[in-house]
Amino acid sequence: MTPSEQTIPREILEFCERCAEGLRGLKNPRDCITYIQKELPLLLRERDLFIGLLQDAVGGHSFLDPRRPTMFDNELVVYVAQDRLFSLRMYLWGPGEFSTPHDHNAWGVLGPLSDGYSVTNYRREDDESRKGYARLTEVEHFTLNQGETTSTLPLKAGIHKTGNPTEETLISLNLYGKSLPRGYINGFELETNRVFPILPPRRKKEYLLFSALVTLKKDAAGPGN
Repeated sequence: MTPSEQTIPREILEFCERCAEGLRGLKNPRDCITYIQKELPLLLRERDLFIGLLQDAVGGHSFLDPRRPTMFDNELVVYVAQDRLFSLRMYLWGPGEFSTPHDHNAWGVLGPLSDGYSVTNYRREDDESRKGYARLTEVEHFTLNQGETTSTLPLKAGIHKTGNPTEETLISLNLYGKSLPRGYINGFELETNRVFPILPPRRKKEYLLFSALVTLKKDAAGPGN
């Protein structure tokens, strides 16, 4: 057990250890999803556990580190398994907050700790031949209550938007499998049919530095050069 694991509540640590044991023998993402959808609801029903966890976090005495860089600004890393077999992440949703429609680099199972979590799934209709262009069709929309889960798949098979249509702040717990080495996920603008990369903070800075350099060199060369 590492020092960081010693601060994780026993119930969460035991849940993650069970998941690690169960997932190591599975290869098919759908089999992994089926397994986690049996386990995650048990953790989602532990309301008192998470009340205590959030009280510690508000008091600055939790293993949850809001300063740790993540892909999204409402994301907290709860646990990362050895060999990055999976990760458990907490998402905080303020009233009326929704994600941008996006895809994923891994299969995942997600569920809320309170009622009212909104999920909209999309299908990509274009052939991906035009850079920066994507046409999506909504295929289903539903609301999850505490203890209920849904799943997602990697790449265009897992495009969705999630969020909180209520007037209260909600929490979701998402467990994701081992990530593909793409380094970014795709975000989508439905109104303009635009697709764009969403990068972690460090990679975004590296990408913008390179892009800015290309722009400055182009400007320095001038027209016709």
